[in-house]
Amino acid sequence: MSEILATYLVETTHPTEALKALCRGQSVGNPTILTPYETKAFLDQWAARGLWRQQGGAYVMTVRFPQGNFGTEGLNYLLSVLLGGQCDVDLIQGCRLMHLDLGRHRRHLGTPRFGTAGLRRLLGVQGRALVGGILKPKIGLSPLQVADVVKQMADGGCDVIKEDEILADQYWCPMTQRLPLVKKALEGYQILYLACVTGDGSEAWVKARCALRAGAGGVHLNIWAGLGTYLDVWRHISAPMHFQKSGDKVWTQGAFSLDARVLYQLAHVAGCDLAHVGMYGGYLAESVGELQERITALETTLPSFSCGMTPPRGAEIIRRFGEDVLLLSGGWVHGQPQGVTWACQQLRKVADASRQAVPV
Repeated sequence: MSEILATYLVETTHPTEALKALCRGQSVGNPTILTPYETKAFLDQWAARGLWRQQGGAYVMTVRFPQGNFGTEGLNYLLSVLLGGQCDVDLIQGCRLMHLDLGRHRRHLGTPRFGTAGLRRLLGVQGRALVGGILKPKIGLSPLQVADVVKQMADGGCDVIKEDEILADQYWCPMTQRLPLVKKALEGYQILYLACVTGDGSEAWVKARCALRAGAGGVHLNIWAGLGTYLDVWRHISAPMHFQKSGDKVWTQGAFSLDARVLYQLAHVAGCDLAHVGMYGGYLAESVGELQERITALETTLPSFSCGMTPPRGAEIIRRFGEDVLLLSGGWVHGQPQGVTWACQQLRKVADASRQAVPV
């Protein structure tokens, strides 16, 4: 039987008992008590199994879950197994999901419809980094003001324009009013406009369909929509989808969490075409190593950099990671005295120069 292989870093003083509790509790039943149904044949078919080894003051536990346990379920169910009941076991003081091999279960999940190559074809851009602008202020603009700001970014040479993750469908700027104005402002430009459709369950894909009908070119969801919601939206639309990680440290840091590499692996199989991986420099300064690990986990999903993007930082990102990146700027672009269009032009110059850039 095919298996899903999960590797954890576990804090415990009783590794054998902790591993048993994790395997049993996340597959067949109670971590410590057998029921009459749990015969050897039953356990051979349904129980997870694992091994542990010590690593410093913690333990690496490799657990094999029978793939049949998961049926055809999606990401929310998957995570309820992989990072669920073991967090309630007293003898486990910490449990981080460090690595995940989905095996055959991957066929029940998604894959980017566009990804890096498809987005380049859609935008008609080859041989250079992509440039993006983030709508600012985050909230408070009227539909007419949104369209005005979008036109300024378009005039500056942006390839992608993204709404901020906290712009929703508020009464003072509803999607049905702002997006037709945005569409009109972008006539004649080959630009991907990503509307924010973060919502609860089916609300997200209903909003996504509404946004596309109203004039958006793609959609944008924040991580708090839930990974399963991305997959649900992916199943209902055929437009580019962006993964915004704001809030991800609640998921990826702490004793009970998952490694960022796993998060970006899941963003890929949720069908995301673009994903915010973080920032090199800026006010979210992360290391080359951890950013490269996230990019690798994304496979064909286009990595997006933001949180303090400026032209010099964009040039350094291209030098470090190559031209298959999206340079997204919000605050810097909107805060320049020379204006939004001028600022976007400066970022675009960096991208145009990347045609000759070679990653180190």
